[in-house]
Amino acid sequence: MTRAPYVACLVGLSGTAATAAVPATAPATSAPSGSAFISLVQTSLSLVFVLAVILGLAWLAKRLKLTPLHRSAELTVLADVAVGPKERVVLLKVGSRQALVGVGADGVRGLPLLDTNVEIRPVAEADGSFAARLADALKSGGRK
Repeated sequence: MTRAPYVACLVGLSGTAATAAVPATAPATSAPSGSAFISLVQTSLSLVFVLAVILGLAWLAKRLKLTPLHRSAELTVLADVAVGPKERVVLLKVGSRQALVGVGADGVRGLPLLDTNVEIRPVAEADGSFAARLADALKSGGRK
């Protein structure tokens, strides 16, 4: 009658092979399978978060024009002006001449080369700065 505990274990087997190998007198211990799943989920979420941060920073760098452009002595961007939400007019230096280019959502359109070069002067910081406009607004009492 030494087979009785093993037969009872095999008959009451609940789908795990570990139950059959454990004698009936030993206390039942189960491996913590839930903690391994939680660890896998945490690792996956951490990886997704890091990738999202990297993609977000790349988008922000492109949006703020922080990415370095290919520099050329023969072709340089002298100035650009936004004329709409997705449209810009760009002044290019091509060799010794200048050209205007329209850049929009539908593509790039070349405008004719300019006969005379445009002299680009830096804009005075004090004239259009926020501090100067705020001081003017405070002096006039908010009315203009």
